[in-house]
Amino acid sequence: MNSIKLKLSRYLTLSISTLLVIILLLTDIGVDNWISNEFDRAMTSKSGFLVTLVEEDLDQVEFHFADEFMPEFSGNNDPEYFQLWRDNQVFERSKTLELFEENHLPKLDVELNKAKITNITLPDGRSGRLYFTKFKPQIDSDDRQVLGGRKQDFIHNQKIMELAYAISIEELEQILWFVDIIFILSSLTVVFAVRLIVFKVVKKGLSPLEKLNTELKSVNLNSNNSSISTHNLPIELTPIANGINHFLNENKILYSREKRITSDIAHELKTPIAELLNLTEVSIKFPHEQQLNNDYKAEVLSISQRLKNIVNGILLLQKSTNGAQLAKKQVNISQLLNQIILRENINNRVIKLDVNPHITALTNDIALETILSNLISNAIFYSPDNSDIFIASALTDDGKITLMISNISVYQYDEVELQHFFEPLWQKDSSRTSSDRYGLGLAIVKSYCDNIGVDVSVAMKLGNTLTFTLTI
Repeated sequence: MNSIKLKLSRYLTLSISTLLVIILLLTDIGVDNWISNEFDRAMTSKSGFLVTLVEEDLDQVEFHFADEFMPEFSGNNDPEYFQLWRDNQVFERSKTLELFEENHLPKLDVELNKAKITNITLPDGRSGRLYFTKFKPQIDSDDRQVLGGRKQDFIHNQKIMELAYAISIEELEQILWFVDIIFILSSLTVVFAVRLIVFKVVKKGLSPLEKLNTELKSVNLNSNNSSISTHNLPIELTPIANGINHFLNENKILYSREKRITSDIAHELKTPIAELLNLTEVSIKFPHEQQLNNDYKAEVLSISQRLKNIVNGILLLQKSTNGAQLAKKQVNISQLLNQIILRENINNRVIKLDVNPHITALTNDIALETILSNLISNAIFYSPDNSDIFIASALTDDGKITLMISNISVYQYDEVELQHFFEPLWQKDSSRTSSDRYGLGLAIVKSYCDNIGVDVSVAMKLGNTLTFTLTI
């Protein structure tokens, strides 16, 4: 199962562990290099000390070395080794070399006053490191005064000496291994610790999501608890909670509207069905009433037509809200309005048309015809017989077409009622005495407008002038 908690824990653990392991690895390499460099520095210092013990006077070369002060060159307990050459001949060597058959240290190829360090196998078989250098012995301080200006010539004629100093590196390797083991254990500990800490931190960090989920499960559209509290929510979750609350509020409105529509549909269908039942019962009860029987068929036909109109209106509303993409083409607005007025104005009402005859719009002709037919039919039906109806057009600054259909309304509407105009089956007359109007026309208008991208609005002006505005 796809889990944010597991993914987040895995990614954080992997990234943090990798970073820490890299840091530990670099630290381990740095410590290893530092220990090795310090070891080589100690070898260099000790070799330099041995070099300073060699002095040359006018007659001979002396090596002022005392075993009692450096027992590591004379005993067999962790021995160290040195060997001096003069003129390619062994000049001096440590007593520790005499303890083994292989009692020579290797010579390396280096320049004068230069040194080289390399790993070797010691005479005692241990792993070791060798420091090798070439030098000229220092001149005795008393002889320097005697030589005077001839000192440079004396130095030039001095014979080169070589020093090899060797020491075991097994203890060094043990220390390096110990450091590596610490690095490995530290890396494993870090990985497990990071895994545990990250999992707990992520779990705690995601707890507001679990709380939000629990609260969301308790939401019920039928109860007062139909929103999520944003109190104490993290900043990151507040927009999500607000979005959910907006969604819940819209759904609650739609749910309430659907309940009302269902009730209204049942009411609209109940009345003609009850009339059919009453007519049928009366006809059966009084079969010999000639007048009743003569009117029965016409009444049944009229009621059936009403039922048909209601069902057709509901089907048309459903068709307009199915979200299907409607094909668009250029439609001449003036021609379309004239066709609709010719069809709808059966009572020859005065309809004043102020529309540019050449104005066209890219839209769906059937949807626009349905919209305009319903609006003009409403204007004719809900206005006094002796009043005029006005239809005008205009162009907005951004090139859109505005159509305004105005009429004197027989009702006075307030702002709250105007907001319900486009709701299905809403009527001003709550008793629903009209047998021709069912409150579906404006709902169909709104649905088709949304489908083809047309803005529709309604406003009540002074003098009970009701104006519908379409922006195409």
